[in-house]
Amino acid sequence: MNTVTTEALELIAKNAADCRQERQVPKANVEALKDCGFYRMLLPKQWGGSEHRPQEFFKDQILIAEADMSTAWVSGIIAVHAFQIAIMSEQAQRDVYGDNADTLVSSSYNPVGAKVTADQGGFRVSGRWGWSSGSAHCEWALLGGIIPGEGYRTFLIPRSDYRIEDTWFVMGLQGTGSNDVVIDEPVFVPDYRT
Repeated sequence: MNTVTTEALELIAKNAADCRQERQVPKANVEALKDCGFYRMLLPKQWGGSEHRPQEFFKDQILIAEADMSTAWVSGIIAVHAFQIAIMSEQAQRDVYGDNADTLVSSSYNPVGAKVTADQGGFRVSGRWGWSSGSAHCEWALLGGIIPGEGYRTFLIPRSDYRIEDTWFVMGLQGTGSNDVVIDEPVFVPDYRT
């Protein structure tokens, strides 16, 4: 059984040219996929998700890609974050999904521009992360960083703590809006959100 509706797929296909021209997935595409439950496919039931099997998720992902590749790229990345957050602490999950099962999360795991220092109960994080696909539609971001003396970690950070810089001028997948996420001054990230 597909979660993505025929109506959503028709809308996504109709908006494909606008997606490329605007260099970002149209809000209407994102809302249509929210309405049919695509972003909740891998979300745990306790937060309002449907806990579909990965094979079902990938079938819907292919249907979206047939309508528009940029929408598929962005939506697939955003939707799979529900799975990653589900293996984080319950408090982190509550922070993101407790009030809204349709909360969207972007990512940029490349730690090259990140600055991380330990702080009591968590970390101070700042820097620049490139290629955060669909970030303009998201309320949170998963950002990679290196903790000195420890190694790599992912930090779950709310939209209020970062800004998005429009840097996405490319030849392919123009509509993914894969812009930079920037934190100018260090923000505190509690340990449970890493």
